[in-house]
Parts: sequence; C-alpha cells; structure tokens
Amino acid sequence: MNTSTAFAFIACVALSGCATSAPSSGLVISNVTVISPERSGPLEHAYLRIVDGKIAELSKHPLRGVQNIDGAGRYLIPGLIDSHVHLALPPGFPPAMSAEQAAAHPGLVAAELEQDPKSFLFFGFTTLIDLVGTAERTARWNRYALRPDAHYCGAAAVINGQLREILYPYFSYGVPFEQRLAPVTDSSQQTPVAVVERIAAAGAICVKTIYEVGLTPTVAEIRALVAAAHARNLPVLIHANRMKAQAFAVDAGVDIIAHGMWRNPGEPVELDEDARRVLAAVIRDKIGYQPTTQVIAGFVDMHRADYFADPRLADAYPAALIEFYASKDGTAGVPDWIRNGNADMVTHARDTVTRANAVTRILADADARLLFGSDTPSDLIYTNPAGLNGRIEMSHWTDSGIPAPKLFRALTLDNARAFHLEDKIGSVETGKTANLLLLRDNPLQGVTAYDTIETVFIHGRPVSRAGLSARATSR
Repeated sequence: MNTSTAFAFIACVALSGCATSAPSSGLVISNVTVISPERSGPLEHAYLRIVDGKIAELSKHPLRGVQNIDGAGRYLIPGLIDSHVHLALPPGFPPAMSAEQAAAHPGLVAAELEQDPKSFLFFGFTTLIDLVGTAERTARWNRYALRPDAHYCGAAAVINGQLREILYPYFSYGVPFEQRLAPVTDSSQQTPVAVVERIAAAGAICVKTIYEVGLTPTVAEIRALVAAAHARNLPVLIHANRMKAQAFAVDAGVDIIAHGMWRNPGEPVELDEDARRVLAAVIRDKIGYQPTTQVIAGFVDMHRADYFADPRLADAYPAALIEFYASKDGTAGVPDWIRNGNADMVTHARDTVTRANAVTRILADADARLLFGSDTPSDLIYTNPAGLNGRIEMSHWTDSGIPAPKLFRALTLDNARAFHLEDKIGSVETGKTANLLLLRDNPLQGVTAYDTIETVFIHGRPVSRAGLSARATSR
C-alpha cells in the first residue's frame, strides 16, 4: 500500500459516513444507538450485522448488508426475558375458561392460543422460562413459527416425605392433583440425584421446588435437592410467598425465590423485624428474587369495573375473547373464591401490593439480585394477558422506586446469568442470538420506553411490532 493509499484508508475509517470495503452480507442495522447492560454507556452511531440469526459484527464503522435497516434516532437493545411464565398449560385453552366453555367456543380457543406467542413478542419478550414445564410442552411451543424462545424448569416437591416430579402448576385448569405428578414406578429412583438426573436429561435448564401449605419439606430435604441440582449446573428456584417460606428458602440455600413476601390474614401491612431480617439474609446471600407483584394485583383487577377499558388489552387479546370475558358468562372458569371475593378480600390484596412494593424497594436500595418474572398466568383468571402482564409488572417495579437501569438489567443480562443463558442472550454482543428490540425511546430513561418498540428481531428476523398486535390478527 503506497503512502497516499494508506492515508486515504485511515481517513476513510475515521469518518463515520465512509463505507468500508467489507462485502455485503446479512442484515445490517445502521447508525443506531446500542443500549446493552454490560456497557458503561450507550454506543452511539453503531452498525450491527446479523448473519444466520446471530450477531456477527458490531462496529462504529459503516457496514453494508444484503438487507439494511436505518436505525437513526432509534435505540437497539437485547430482547427482554420473562423468567416466570406458564406456557400452553393443559388442556390447552385460555385460563379463565372452563373446559365446557372451551368446547363450546373452539374458534376463540384457537385464536387465543395462536395470539399468545405474538402478544409476548409485542411487549418485547423474546425469551420465556416456564417454571413448571416439560420437554414435550416446551418443544410444542417452540414449533410456533413466530414466538419467543422458551426454556423450562423441571419441578419437584416433597410430598408425604417423598420427592415427586410435578408436571403442571398447582392450578392446572382443573387437572386433579395426582395427574399433575409424574408416576412413580420405582421408589428407589426418587432420590434427589435420580430426580435431577431425569430433569436435566430431558432438557430443563433449572429446577423448581415448593414451600407452601401442605408442602413443607425439611431444610435437609431441599438442601439435598439443591446439591444434586448444582452438581448438574442447574439453578434451584423455590415457590415461597410468605415470610416463613422465605426464611426456609434462605436456610435451604436455594438460588432464586419466586414471589414476593405476601401477607397472611390479619398480618400487618408494615414489615416487622423478623421480615426485615429475612430480607437482609436474602441480600447477604445474594439470592435471586422475583417480586411478581402482578400476581396479587391481578386478583384486584378481577374486581375492577373498568378493567376492560384498558386499551392495551386489544393488543394482547383477540377482540372476540375480550368481548367474551366481559360478558355475563365470561368468568365461568374462574374459581369461586376469586369471582365472589368480598370487599375485605380485595382490601387485603391491595394492602399486600403495598407491602410487596415496600419489600421490592428494600431489596432495590440494597442492590439485591432482583430478577424479572411476571408469573403469566398466575391463576385461572383473565387479568394476566400474555406480554401485557409483564409490562404491568414493570410498572410495579418502577412504582417501588426501582431505577430504570436496574429494571433494564433485570429484564436482560441479570436474568440471562441467573439461568446460565448469558452466552446466548441478554446483551448486544457478537456471537449472541439476534433477539433484539428497536425502540424510539431510551429504556435507561424510563419504563415507558418499552411502549415505543417499533421492530422485534427474533433470531435475526425483523418483525413489525404493529403486526404482532391482536388488533392486526383479529381482522
């Protein structure tokens, strides 16, 4: 290379508007501001190349692609991760329906099951973790042509002194309890090591267990489960939604607590010293914590006269399904204790949300390991719509005083690391899966930025957000 050519090359590289000599390939997003949680700040005027569904190149210098998207004035971020959902639960119809209603309205059922994956994407969720899943159900979900990537936790609980694998969540659309349990053919194969071996071999990325009324294992039993899971590099989550259960979780050495610290009947809204000591231990031991405040708020929403006035519902649910739920018979599948809840129950729930926000604020102020999960759906109710439920959960976080950057990390890299997925997702880096979002506003400035998503990239495929709305698919 002669002197004049070398000078021209150096000058070309230094200028942001100068095209490189690299060959055109893949899809290129140009002149965009990249917001990624591992970075100390935004990367402005960046160029990103996607090839074969992965991020192939990220550069400050211009790139050319076979397909090009102008990102000027836009923000590019990792796709969001909801680490607490329940997908395609048996027998495969919307959770607020009864089996009889589902049989009578097959068109509604088909439209809703088709829309669910798109609704998650519409609200920015490109990765989901089913906390009580199976390989078959997860594979069925991942066969959708357009959907978030799904992973799952195998679930196991100690029942009458024996470790049992759980196939479905506790509510399971009316499925009898025994049908939710994997059959036992050889009691010698119910040891923690054997159970975790089966869970891992089937493809689960985590193990979930339970501490609840009627399911109260010993600390030694759960410690043995944790040891077996850690030997297979699987994190352990525990359903623990009261102070006593969360104290147990700390003693048992689990990795993640699923749910906030709800209240027992008659328990004060204010946190007492025992509750604060448990939270201090959660912080000390760096235990992951999913607040899931929308679980309780969703119950309150079932008793709101104006619930169906929320315009966001039309993006999440097909119009005909909204009309059905709003009808006189729309709550036939909802349990009586929810449908007929009295004013005292609703007040208790509202006060529990207040307490939950206080817990989240204490953890956030201590920079605890908060992880984002929505618990969609949390029960047999229609107030946990796919995707929208997560967006509402985000607002609970900000109502608790959580700064926008911490929420962003919880939605992306912190969740990816907690479930050992950080080599694939959670940040905008070369080699990672191109599950990305293009937004008009900066999510580090506030939660409403997530309402400005324009394009969702799933494995590098750009999809207009508007086309994912139930408004579009209901036409």
